[in-house]
Amino acid sequence: MQKVSVRFLILRGMLIFESIIFYLYLACTLSIVFFLLYFVRRINKYKELPLEKSTVPVSVIVCAHNEALNLKKNLPFILEQDYAVYEVIVVNDRSTDATRDVVLNFMKQYSNLKLVDISEEEKKGLGKKYPLSRGIALAKNEHLLLTDADCRSQSKHWMSYMMSGFAPGKEIVLGFGKYEKRNGGVNKLVQFDTFFVAIQYFSFALSGLPYMGVGRNIAYKKSLFEKQGGFKSHEDVASGDDDLFVMRAATKENTSVMMHVDAHTISVGKENFEQYWFQKTRHLSTGKWYKGKLLFHLSVISTSFLAFPLLLWLNLLLNNMVLVVLAVWLLKLILHYYIFKAALLKLVSGVNLILSLMFCNILMVLNQAVAYRNLIIKKDKW
Repeated sequence: MQKVSVRFLILRGMLIFESIIFYLYLACTLSIVFFLLYFVRRINKYKELPLEKSTVPVSVIVCAHNEALNLKKNLPFILEQDYAVYEVIVVNDRSTDATRDVVLNFMKQYSNLKLVDISEEEKKGLGKKYPLSRGIALAKNEHLLLTDADCRSQSKHWMSYMMSGFAPGKEIVLGFGKYEKRNGGVNKLVQFDTFFVAIQYFSFALSGLPYMGVGRNIAYKKSLFEKQGGFKSHEDVASGDDDLFVMRAATKENTSVMMHVDAHTISVGKENFEQYWFQKTRHLSTGKWYKGKLLFHLSVISTSFLAFPLLLWLNLLLNNMVLVVLAVWLLKLILHYYIFKAALLKLVSGVNLILSLMFCNILMVLNQAVAYRNLIIKKDKW
């Protein structure tokens, strides 16, 4: 009698476990489907307005720390924009290479180029918040356009498209900064990572929940920056000049997105995994300061993509309803494929669509590893 009872309890426990992993599998699937249909699909449906020539004066700000080679290659893309009135401010942040000399040489040819030097004694805090604040303080125009020294514009109309995002009432324009497509597995992962981050912040902004942009390509008004007290609320955090600032300053009403291919900037991605890992740890170090509702949404999305393949295999091994499990997987796969395909075309990204199905899982594992790393190591370098 006791043996029957033990066997019954074991069978009952197995049935409960099977039910739990099946319902968790369904929950993950529903979460991913919701993300694809409610958020990402907004990117696919979004229609850019025709380009209208903007005449508002613009201040482009570039922070540079030992960026002589990049400035030599990329500054001409900014200085030769098809735009009426603009200035370019390069903030030389304690460079020990030829950064200053490169900018001075360009200044002989371009009268709208300015140089701001920051000495070792003057520098405050980590990261580029202080250099960026200095550049913004010296900007003479209300409309600011920010990019990095290792970025080049996609076209001569980059500035025009980004400024066209300042429709009445808009104070922030979120752009797309992608990476150059090259050979190698790390580059493919970087390409997908950049694309996945972009579809999140673009789709959340289109849903009325703007929370970040990228410093490689973002525009906002100087008066908004001053009204927010600059970076004062998070000046002790090395990163966050783009996401933490946007999260605090952006609203549904004052934020627009600009996804047109001519509004993109292009950078050279990290060449090896060690460099990519360091970049990710810096980018994700601000996550702990995200707002509760936003953090919940992003955590659910990340956890669902991370747990989905594990729960799929557990259900295939343990669950008797194999056809149901496969049908759910097929539904998710079809939606993932077609919605990501449309988003890739919209952003003109170089991501391989088939590989993106695999990279989703790899990226979520990396994000979790970085999150644990950032709990242990508190500071990151510029």
